[in-house]
Amino acid sequence: MLSFALKSMANRRAKLLMTALSVVITAAVALMAYNISTQVSEGIVNTAAKYDMIIGPSGSATQLAMNTMFFTDKPLGTIPYSLIDELKATGLVNEAIPFSMGDSYNAAPIVGTDAALLADKPLKAGAMFEEALDAVVGAQVAKAYGVRVGDKLVTSHGLNTSGAHGAEHADHPLTVTGILARTDTAYDNAVFTPVSTIWAVHDHGHEDGDEAGEASPAPSVVVSSGAGASGAPSHAAPAAEEAHDEEHEEEHEDHDHAEEGQICAVLVRSTGFSAYSQLMSAYSGKAGYLAINPNTVLREVMDNVDLSRRIVYILCGVILVMNLFVVTVIALLNMVDSRREIALMRLIGISMKRINQLYLIQNAIAGAAAMVCSLLAAHLFLLAARGLAARMGIVLSATRVYPMEGAILLVVFVLSILPTAICTSAMAGRDGMDS
Repeated sequence: MLSFALKSMANRRAKLLMTALSVVITAAVALMAYNISTQVSEGIVNTAAKYDMIIGPSGSATQLAMNTMFFTDKPLGTIPYSLIDELKATGLVNEAIPFSMGDSYNAAPIVGTDAALLADKPLKAGAMFEEALDAVVGAQVAKAYGVRVGDKLVTSHGLNTSGAHGAEHADHPLTVTGILARTDTAYDNAVFTPVSTIWAVHDHGHEDGDEAGEASPAPSVVVSSGAGASGAPSHAAPAAEEAHDEEHEEEHEDHDHAEEGQICAVLVRSTGFSAYSQLMSAYSGKAGYLAINPNTVLREVMDNVDLSRRIVYILCGVILVMNLFVVTVIALLNMVDSRREIALMRLIGISMKRINQLYLIQNAIAGAAAMVCSLLAAHLFLLAARGLAARMGIVLSATRVYPMEGAILLVVFVLSILPTAICTSAMAGRDGMDS
């Protein structure tokens, strides 16, 4: 029966291919929708679980959460590093971890922090960073750019999501001390270094700028009114020059302070709910600061993801109904085309029950092949989409398969053979067809 079914399929391969292609498209879209939405939701939940508070400059809560949790978007600004000492002095925190970002290595963001941020992230090779200009790279960064322990990384100013270099810090390369094991999170796509590295790299640039400024004489001040206008001696110009020098010195001091003592945010893990409430009350209303609960903010993001997921599922349902219609039409056409073949089989004594089994076997083989192709197509798409998703802080694993995907494939498989089963069962009930 099986060999006869395969020979019959070869004779009707064009229609079977049309049926299989329709099933592949439907199943692949359903699998991608479920897999991507589930991975995104899991990534958000797992990332937000570790810290119960993030403190940064005033601005958008969503931007602060996405920047610190997924290393996307630009930082809101800077706050004093002394805030960490202030938080620790309260006795209300278990951890207060600095976070700074603004440079990149190719398309990977450079995150200035301390080793506590990576305490739960195992190393694949090497050791954790200890000093300024040491770096630990994420698994995907190491893979994409062939980075190994001991390599020197030349970073660029700014977040170059396109991978293009900006103003390179060639005089301050980072030394790779370790490579993180794959985590399937945004940590795979970043480079981590002590926060002192960020200060050292940028302080160097400002020192160069100061030297260049000293090489150029200050412009003279021209006084066009009062005593100076009549040619009498005036102290206005020296006073103006002195004021200019003082202003320049104050700007320089502020600039150095901004570089040497500023960070973009603090990731906080409080000692308990009471401590969290006290800290939130103290810093949420403090001028110039924004205190957020990442779990709350990211759940709002997840609500949007869930809405998008529902829309995608509705579209998948529409596609599935359309696919069922197409498969039904093709099945009916196949039955019409097979009238002579069925009549011939009936003539030589083959029962309609056996004929029914024959067509069900054919459709089951075609459906099973379509299911395998659907699974491969969906995960090949995930593989192709990883690079684009990584730029948005979303990490997709092309090898992640969920049990629900098997259920989706089973439903699509049953629906793909249902029209043929109904047609052949109706024919079997009549126990024959006219020639």
